[in-house]
Amino acid sequence: MIDNHAHVGWYSDGYHSPKEIWSSASQAGFDEIVVSSTSTCVELYKLVVKEIRELDRISNSNIHPVLWLTPRMFHSNCRWGLRYMLNSKIKWDGIKMHWGLHKEWFYSPNITKDAITIARELQLPILLHTGEFKECEASVFGRLCKDNADLLFVLAHGRPIDQAIEVLKDNSNSFVDTAFMPIYHIVQLVEEGFSSRILFGSDIPINQIYYTNITTTTYLERRLSDLKKALSIKDYKQIITNTVYNSII
Repeated sequence: MIDNHAHVGWYSDGYHSPKEIWSSASQAGFDEIVVSSTSTCVELYKLVVKEIRELDRISNSNIHPVLWLTPRMFHSNCRWGLRYMLNSKIKWDGIKMHWGLHKEWFYSPNITKDAITIARELQLPILLHTGEFKECEASVFGRLCKDNADLLFVLAHGRPIDQAIEVLKDNSNSFVDTAFMPIYHIVQLVEEGFSSRILFGSDIPINQIYYTNITTTTYLERRLSDLKKALSIKDYKQIITNTVYNSII
């Protein structure tokens, strides 16, 4: 099994260590995780590299590191952070942009082009946060998928779901992950015929903000159980093993 949407690092509730994240996922039965560092958002780039290296070590290289890009990294006085991470000898397996948290992506197409160029040069899929704000609704990314048909795009969370479905229909290079996605939306995607393009994702350890009375391992186990009950065994097994990381068209 693979969790296609996990985090390590600093968040609003404190610090989540590599050991915590890997232990939580592996105890729930996951063999691999796709992980980006929230420490990026507080510009602790050296810590990001340290976290990924530690995760790689304790997981026996069963992680897929995702390089979280922010618009700030492309400003002339902050480019050192991007250079540092690109030259860290980490084998990045994906690129992430969070257009909800960093709205400058929406309003600065030239910076977005620079980020796309990095993904293209490294031949990496791009993980995009989708949400309920105009800057990050799923429909915003339809043109991005269409204009960059040589790259793969993952619509994290698939929000709003109807928009996400339209993007999937119009762009064969688009996927969704199930991070904080209601089970009935996953069922809806399956009924639309997208089982092969749904990636299981959890957004751990962000679950601890909303589900304070259970551990992250228990949260993952319950998500898997709910998904298994809602789907056929065939669709369930496909979704929990689907991934695009390390993949190119």
